[in-house]
Amino acid sequence: MARERVAARHGAAGLSPPDRSKGELHRSAQREGSPASERAGSLAAHLAAAAVLLSLAACVTLTREPRGLMLDDDGALRVAAIACNATAAPPISTGGPGLDPAAIRVMTWNVHKQGDAGWDRDLARFAAGSDVVLLQEATLSAALRPVLDANGFAWVMASSFIYEDADFGVLTAARAKPLASCALRAVEPLIGIPKSGLVAWFPLAGRRDTLAIVNVHAINFALALTAYGAQLTGLATTLASHVGPIVFAGDFNTWSDDRVAALRTAVAPLELTEVRFADDRRATFLGHPVDHVLVRGLTVVDATAVTVTSSDHNPVRVTLRVDAAR
Repeated sequence: MARERVAARHGAAGLSPPDRSKGELHRSAQREGSPASERAGSLAAHLAAAAVLLSLAACVTLTREPRGLMLDDDGALRVAAIACNATAAPPISTGGPGLDPAAIRVMTWNVHKQGDAGWDRDLARFAAGSDVVLLQEATLSAALRPVLDANGFAWVMASSFIYEDADFGVLTAARAKPLASCALRAVEPLIGIPKSGLVAWFPLAGRRDTLAIVNVHAINFALALTAYGAQLTGLATTLASHVGPIVFAGDFNTWSDDRVAALRTAVAPLELTEVRFADDRRATFLGHPVDHVLVRGLTVVDATAVTVTSSDHNPVRVTLRVDAAR
C-alpha cells in the first residue's frame, strides 16, 4: 500500500509511541468525585500532553487508505486496504460453524501500546476465557502474536499509523473467522494522528443472521465535538443496513457529559442498549468511564471489569446471548 510520510523519522530513537503519555493522565484521574480544582488540573495536564504528542506526530507514517492486517488461511500475513463502504450490503452467513449464539464471551481492552509490565500475561489469561477479544492501542508485536495463536484466534487489525515500522491500532480476534471486515480512520484534530474503528461481521452457529462487532478507539484530543461525532456516526452508518445483533465496544474517550451525549446521538439509529456494571471498575477520566459496550439483539448474561496494573485501562468482559431471530 502507498504510504504517506508525515515527516522524517530521524531523531525518533528513545521517544515513546504517540498517545503514550495519556496513560499517566488516566492514572492520575482515576478517582471518582475528585475536587473541582483537581479535575481542572487534570484537564490542563490533558491539554499539555496534547502539545507533547503534537511534536511526536512527526515520528509516524500514515497510509493513504485504512490499512488492514490479517492472516490468510495458509497462515501468511496479508496487508490490504479495508476502507468501509457505507453502501455495501452486509454479508450473509451460510448457517455453518460460527460463534455460539447461546454464550458469546467478549472482552474489550485498551492495552496502552503494550508498554506496561505484565500486559501479555494478563492478556493471555483473559483471552483464554473469551470468544471475542477487542484491543485498542495494540501493536502487532512478537509478544502479541503467540497469545493470539495459542487461542486459535482468527484476527484482523486496523492500523491507525506506523511507528518505527510497527503498526498501531485496533485489533479484533475471535474463535470464528469474520465473514467480512472494514475500517474507518479519523484524525485527531489537535495532533494529526489517526484513530481507527474496525467493523467485522461474524457467523453465528446454526443461524443465517450475522453478528456485527465494532471495535473503536475514539478521538481524544479535541475540544469541539465535530470530529468526535463524525467518527462515531460514520461507524454507525456502516451498520445502517445490518439487521442482526450488534456489539459496539471499545475506548470511547467519553471524559465529559457532552461526549457521552454525542456518543448516544451518533448510535441512536442503531437502537443500542448500553451494558451496565453492578460493580463498575472501568477506567475513568474526569469522573467518567471511558470504555463502553453497547449491544442490540443480545441479552447480557454477565458484565465485569477487572482491575489491573498492566494498562491504564481495566479489561471489560461481558457474556452475551443472542436473542431469537427477529
